[in-house]
Amino acid sequence: MLLVFVSRETRAQTTASSGVLVSRAELTAAATQADIAAEKGDPTTRSRSAMLAAAIRQRLRDGDFQVGDRVIVTIMSDIVHRDTLIVRSGRSLELPGPILVPLSGVLRSELKDRVSTEVLKYVKAREIEVTPLMRLGVLGAVARPGYFAFASDVPLTDAIMGAGGPTGTADFGRSVIRRGTQEFRSASETREAIASGLSAGDEIVVGSRREFNPGTIAGIAGALASLVAVFVTLHR
Repeated sequence: MLLVFVSRETRAQTTASSGVLVSRAELTAAATQADIAAEKGDPTTRSRSAMLAAAIRQRLRDGDFQVGDRVIVTIMSDIVHRDTLIVRSGRSLELPGPILVPLSGVLRSELKDRVSTEVLKYVKAREIEVTPLMRLGVLGAVARPGYFAFASDVPLTDAIMGAGGPTGTADFGRSVIRRGTQEFRSASETREAIASGLSAGDEIVVGSRREFNPGTIAGIAGALASLVAVFVTLHR
């Protein structure tokens, strides 16, 4: 079962240049900085920086959208028409009409302009809202582990709370982000994974402590404190 989470605040932020909705220029600058870092420091830092630069450049080349991704499109003209659309084969979005919007090479931050340009060729609309969603797995020590459709700029902490929040045994120091065959474990690796852009299919696996007394309130308080710590670390 795939649940969709789009808060009012998130919808208002979907065109903001923050989180994964950064502009092409910002991503290019980040790749350049990673290239510079890849020439300095210890071998581990150089290797990690080179991987980050490559991931960002792949995102710039291929865009953010994969077959199966979902996009909420709201067209306001004489009436309000809202659809949740699925990216089809060939990385294209088919709106009623039919209006075909190619998404190959398109970033999430560019989606609204791309969709609006195509829609306005056929429809006289006073406003168009576009909310890209992506499917993320939130697993491990959370109340309702599973796969969810979140707005693309969802903070990591909001994704965890969307799965019911951490359990009393949660230990964020043991958490990982899985992306294909890769695993990001440390705080710095997690920041780099998010900087390169959370991708559809990523799995956030919240770790568990080895020992816990489920009857203690202190365990739950500790898990929530860990969640706050993750939020602070990722926003430094």
